[in-house]
Amino acid sequence: MSTLALDSILPADVRARGILKNYPKDNVIHHQGDSRLHVCYILSGRVFATSINLEGEETWVSEFTAGQFMGSDSLFDAEPSNYQLVAKTPITGLLYPRENFLSLMNAYPELNNMVIADLARQISNFTTQTLEANSLSVHGRIAAELKRAAKPIGRDPGTYIIRPTPVFSELAQRMGSSRETVSRSVSKMVKKGILERRTGALIVPDIDRIDAEIM
Repeated sequence: MSTLALDSILPADVRARGILKNYPKDNVIHHQGDSRLHVCYILSGRVFATSINLEGEETWVSEFTAGQFMGSDSLFDAEPSNYQLVAKTPITGLLYPRENFLSLMNAYPELNNMVIADLARQISNFTTQTLEANSLSVHGRIAAELKRAAKPIGRDPGTYIIRPTPVFSELAQRMGSSRETVSRSVSKMVKKGILERRTGALIVPDIDRIDAEIM
């Protein structure tokens, strides 16, 4: 779904009350340990949520993209957050003070449903992430992530495409692994014919074959 399509779902009156904000790539939108006092509806771009422990080690938590709400998990409390939000691309969003956003949710059932649906997807993604981390090898988790990113090519049933080519360093961050490990896993699947490299993309000739790598 395109950003425009996602944006058009937001009720016009709700959009009009948001504060348009732009954040450059690599900007820390929210610092770990600070209270989340705003909700941001993302119009375009990607944001990573990561947590940093006392030793300075960074753990990937989640990703937010166009059409999602950052901060909706803290609508009913002002506790310090346990992760930071970092712009992986330039970000454009609509910012709402938490109290105002709650009032808008009560006034607009469409907005309320959007927030609930987004939170449900976040819970589902977190559950999948946790289960895979405890049951799959790193190679299997990489294969599972690539399968989720693959989209069908309409003119050729059974053939899928991953576009753009995943950024190996970002995929490694998700897996809690290294760029070299991701590169080796992708190369292994290319040698087996499970993946094919194209300019700016990966082709999956037979999506069912990737299942054998998810172990």
